[in-house]
Amino acid sequence: MATSQKSAISIKQSELAAPLRQAKLAFGREICGSLDIAERREWLVTNGIGGFASGTVSGNLTRRYHGLLVAALHPPVGRTQLVAKLDEAVRYAGIEYALATNRWLSGAVEPRGYLNIESFRLEGTTPVWQFALGDALIEKRIWMSQGENTTYVQYTLLRGSQLLELELKALVNYRDFHSSTHAGDWQMRVESIEEGVQINAFDGATPFYLLSAEAEFETRHEWHRDCFLRLAKYRGLDDHEAHLLAAIFSTELALNQSGAHGECGCAARRQPCLGRELNMKKNYSQNGRATMLKRFPPLLTGFNSSFLRRTSSL
Repeated sequence: MATSQKSAISIKQSELAAPLRQAKLAFGREICGSLDIAERREWLVTNGIGGFASGTVSGNLTRRYHGLLVAALHPPVGRTQLVAKLDEAVRYAGIEYALATNRWLSGAVEPRGYLNIESFRLEGTTPVWQFALGDALIEKRIWMSQGENTTYVQYTLLRGSQLLELELKALVNYRDFHSSTHAGDWQMRVESIEEGVQINAFDGATPFYLLSAEAEFETRHEWHRDCFLRLAKYRGLDDHEAHLLAAIFSTELALNQSGAHGECGCAARRQPCLGRELNMKKNYSQNGRATMLKRFPPLLTGFNSSFLRRTSSL
């Protein structure tokens, strides 16, 4: 019986590790667990009309060009950082874990979610992280809708023995992607809508949205100041800025036969059924991109690409 149980566990572990082995580009803990190394490896996803999402393997932002949703408000130009990032935290088996990582102007690094990254890989053109939290394994992936200024983030519980609580803090902005924000007394208008929040940065600004079909949410208006941009400092540019905590999303993931999912979407326009679109993407995987492109054809001729770049020096 013990031999049979061990064999079943080994098979399950092998199944979870298979995508990492098959990926053309993949990093394990030897890269992901070192902040100095992981933050030099950068990923980029585009939407074919000038918008993009980008960041580092470690999760912290090192350039002013990093962001979860940098929208081309006047395609293919008018690139504006709308959503900087999601700061994620997990509570599992009575223990709190960080998935996010931030550097601060003071020199502090907090939280240190990079220490929980089990692996990073490109699955086709999609960046995928796996985080090991006790006996749980949670996967995160990011992609964009072609021809739309919309970014999707999906979290999947691949392994676990009990309920997992996931919290997402949405940090937003509204600035040209060449600039940086020092907020002062800037008051954005953050309003609850169905399945999320609508944000109006100022009168005349393009409203944008944070949406989830499954999570509970609450609005906030708290500036996170002195976010440190390491590569900006190296380049002699403004090396810190502020982002607004606009909303907190929370949900529970319970493992079942096909896994458990949580999704969040960031969009520069209100799409009528974005919540249902998120639900439809629950099974987004290696063949999911073809399905998505069939369901959501590009509005403009363009391309979709994702690459990972290594910053050779600081």
